Amino acid sequence: MITVAIIGILSAIAYPNYTAYVQKSRRADAQVALMEITQRQESYFLRNYSYAKDLAQLGYPSISNDGQYTLSETPTPSGCGGVNTSPCNSYVVSATPATSSPQRNDTACQAMTLDNRGAKRGGVDAAHAAADTAQTCWK
Repeated sequence: MITVAIIGILSAIAYPNYTAYVQKSRRADAQVALMEITQRQESYFLRNYSYAKDLAQLGYPSISNDGQYTLSETPTPSGCGGVNTSPCNSYVVSATPATSSPQRNDTACQAMTLDNRGAKRGGVDAAHAAADTAQTCWK
C-alpha cells in the first residue's frame, strides 16, 4: 500500500512536468515552419521584388510538418500582390495550434509569429503576441 502511495505521489509530480516538456518540444514544429516560410519569402522577394501574398504562392502548406500548428500569412499593405495592386513590402507569418492538437493546452504560447524583419513574438493569440513572451515561446 505504501508503494502505491509513493507511485501516486511521484506520478502527480512527474506528469505535469512531462506534459510541459512535451509542449515545449512541440513548439519546435512551429519554429521550423515559420523559419522555412521566411526563407521562401526572401527567395520569392529576390525574384519578384515583392513578398508573396499567401502561403500558396510559396508552395507551402497551411499546416506544419508534424500537424501541430495551423500556419497563416498576413502581407502588407492589405490587398497587395495582385496584378493591378501595389507590391507586398512586408509580412507576418503566424502559427497557432491546430484544432485537434494537444498544443491547444499550451497556455503560454497559443500563437507564435515571425515578420520580415526577423522579429519573433509569442503569446496568447496572434493579435497579442508580444516580444517579451518570445523569450519563452522561441527557446
